[in-house]
Amino acid sequence: MKEKESLTGYMAAVVLQLEREERPGTAHVYRSTLRSILSFTGGTPLAFSALTPLWLQAYQNYLLGRGLHWNTVSTYMRMLRAVYFRAVDAGLAPFRARLFKGVYTGTRVTVKRAVGERLLRRLDVLRTSAGGRLEKSRMLFLLLFMLRGIPFVDIAYLRKCDLRGDVLHYRRRKTGAWLSVKVEPRAMRLVERLKSTDGRSPYLFPFIDKEGVAAYRQYQNALRRFNADLKRLGQQVGVGSSLSSYCARHSWATIANYCNYQPELICNAMGHSSVKVTETYFKPHTDERIGRMNREILSHVFLR
Repeated sequence: MKEKESLTGYMAAVVLQLEREERPGTAHVYRSTLRSILSFTGGTPLAFSALTPLWLQAYQNYLLGRGLHWNTVSTYMRMLRAVYFRAVDAGLAPFRARLFKGVYTGTRVTVKRAVGERLLRRLDVLRTSAGGRLEKSRMLFLLLFMLRGIPFVDIAYLRKCDLRGDVLHYRRRKTGAWLSVKVEPRAMRLVERLKSTDGRSPYLFPFIDKEGVAAYRQYQNALRRFNADLKRLGQQVGVGSSLSSYCARHSWATIANYCNYQPELICNAMGHSSVKVTETYFKPHTDERIGRMNREILSHVFLR
């Protein structure tokens, strides 16, 4: 079977194209999906004509049988769907309406990663060894929060030219959405303390100094170090090892939600593709807060 006659062959070509475009993170997810499909088929190429609702159901059952979580199953299905639509657009595969209707492509809300205002204040006043790696990680976590919950991957790849005056203009690595973030004075002080001192590097922060696949490896290593530091910081402020890089993003969304900002506004601020994605970040309101809301509603309605 020729490459263009099989979905798996076409997916392999997509992976190579993503690598040429220097998108190693996305290429990695597509490659993992391809390996999973070939594991299911026993190494046999999957023809476009074989991609049917029944095959997709069987593949989903296979993934679940291997103990994969629903979110992982969804990731594989969404990558497979993306490649299928690429192939349809290229005229290589026939379009089948609602082909993926019977399999899971959503996002299940599992562990909520948000932390509250009180913990953020404790981190703000916490003092570690001045100039040490742990202190820089503490400041970086606060900076992620102050920049509207910017993901670590986006801040790692920021270039010096992305900061124009007190506004950051950057493209999200995950979705491709363009964002402009006003850097408030408090956040700018952290930027000044954390930014790269290498005049030859185009990057704003010192996590990456290479390009392509080498830059992606540097990013992964920096993220691992950052998360290890956050676990230590979490133990110091009383949240154990649950503190991670994504807590800053979830926390910003949750606190904005608690402050009654519209989900659409929060969605735009975070560069999400839909409000539904944004709402998966929200930490559930406490019974106390819900009770207070109900008292306020009753007082408003039955005001005497």
